[in-house]
Amino acid sequence: MEDSPNYRVLAVDDEPVVHRMLETIIGSCGLPVTLEGTALSGEEALNLARRILPDICILDIRMEGMDGLELARRLKNVPGISPRIIYLTAYDRFEYAQKAVHLGAVEYILKPIDRRELTLALGRAVNSLQAERLNRLQAEKVRRKLKTVLPGALPSAKLPAQSRNAEIAATVRTYIEQHYAENISLEDAASGLELSPGYVGPVFKSICGLSFRAYLRSVRIARAAELMADQSLNLSQIAQMVGYEDLNYFSQAFLKETGVRPSEYRGGGRRWAK
Repeated sequence: MEDSPNYRVLAVDDEPVVHRMLETIIGSCGLPVTLEGTALSGEEALNLARRILPDICILDIRMEGMDGLELARRLKNVPGISPRIIYLTAYDRFEYAQKAVHLGAVEYILKPIDRRELTLALGRAVNSLQAERLNRLQAEKVRRKLKTVLPGALPSAKLPAQSRNAEIAATVRTYIEQHYAENISLEDAASGLELSPGYVGPVFKSICGLSFRAYLRSVRIARAAELMADQSLNLSQIAQMVGYEDLNYFSQAFLKETGVRPSEYRGGGRRWAK
């Protein structure tokens, strides 16, 4: 996996002393964040944001001219950024907090700034950004896998609905059959297809006759039954080879699929009936 990036911070406050304090806190907080720029006004901040593309913005709510709330609204329209926002204010007023939350603020911190509170707020912002990045990487990983299932293109929106649904189901089915040993889910497949799980799930079930989870289980257990012929493999190894980290969970899935437990199946010398 790629190294986690250093997240860019933009600080906006009409008091230079606050900039110096933020520089000290951010520089010593131990988080993957860098103070890339500071601004004394909303207009200056907008111009700077277009250049540095900040991941996190620390905004003073009460400033002359454009206040922090208006600045947050305008930042949402800057191409290429979707920053986490931390508001600073000397005013403990509920209506400001409500507006801040509505605009997607991570935190609402009162002045004078407490080092620990700001560090915790930055930590939560970083966690949110890292989760978003991991989701993006996972979606791209699944999408690449799905492209190998149907070389050329994913199902086209231009196809008639019935043909497109059949192609979606075939893509997901082949994806399961090729990657059953991995930790995959309907959400992964739908994300890779750039469709919602609520759409892909019913389409898959209507065409294949089984839900995504049930089909995945059937493929895994069928393969597990084949592997049981190899006496050099114990049940824990077989479980892991077909995508189950937990032996008890594997046993429950096997029982549900075949009517017998794995140990009984292997002990009785039964063969998988396809």
